Amino acid sequence: MRNRYDNIFWGILLILAAGLTLAQQQGYVGQFTPQFWMLAFGGLALVFFIRYLIAGLRFWGWLFPVCVFLALTGMLWLGHSGYQEAWIAAPFFGAIAIPFLVGFAIDFRKNWWALIPALACFLFGVVIIFGDRLPGEVIGAGFMFAIAIPFLTIYFINHKYSWALIPGFIMAAVGTLTLLGSFLNQLAGGLVPLVISLPFFYVFFKYPNCWWALIPAGVLASIGVNTLLTNPFLGRFAQSTIPTGIMFLGWAATFGWLWRQREKSPTAWAHIPATVCMILACLLLVVGSLTSYGFTFALIAGGLLLVYFGLRPRKSLPPQ
Repeated sequence: MRNRYDNIFWGILLILAAGLTLAQQQGYVGQFTPQFWMLAFGGLALVFFIRYLIAGLRFWGWLFPVCVFLALTGMLWLGHSGYQEAWIAAPFFGAIAIPFLVGFAIDFRKNWWALIPALACFLFGVVIIFGDRLPGEVIGAGFMFAIAIPFLTIYFINHKYSWALIPGFIMAAVGTLTLLGSFLNQLAGGLVPLVISLPFFYVFFKYPNCWWALIPAGVLASIGVNTLLTNPFLGRFAQSTIPTGIMFLGWAATFGWLWRQREKSPTAWAHIPATVCMILACLLLVVGSLTSYGFTFALIAGGLLLVYFGLRPRKSLPPQ
């Protein structure tokens, strides 16, 4: 019955719109003024709001046309009043966010996802308001935070949604690095993959069943270390094959760790990429060690390994 009345409502609305358009085409009605559109949009917002009240509070989808038409009315009023700045578009994002917030408030356990577009739209509106007063780095970081905060909020509301931590942390990290870009120009290329790897490491160690998270974590962290070690500041060492060898060594350690989890996770296959990466790492490290810096690095690595094995606690032998 409700769908039937909705069809009648939409049908009448379309017929009225068609009649008004035809009257204008025939010259019975002049050009529509901003005041006309303000009254039309305001009237439509009122009609949809009444329809929302009739449907019930839990049918919050009806609030979208209500809020959008109200926002269009306000934007037309601002434009007609002489405001031409970009910030007059901000109410439109707020209008889209309000129904999502209502849906989240009505049943946050079922409609948890609504918080993501709601907060994103609100923060987009804030960025637009202050867009012409802030540097480009701040605007770019603001967009990253606008995407990150909803995901992080979802995770902290319910840790069951651990997946939300990954995009949230990545966007927040990229936004932070964007803000610090002028200070970290030479290091940004290495810091970005390192920072992105952190949420994957967290998910892997926090949730043992998410073994897959170690792959992007280890791969990205190794790429970040390689990028930092190839910085021109390091001179000849950066131009050797040792940084690439260290990257493959990190990849070998990643898949080797996964292979060790084969008894409780389906990772028996991981010994293949681990072996291949280890062979490539050894070859690159040996080639790199032929240089003076590489030989020094090899001596330091060997010394650290000897110290580690010397300090490592040994298992006590059983009595004879």
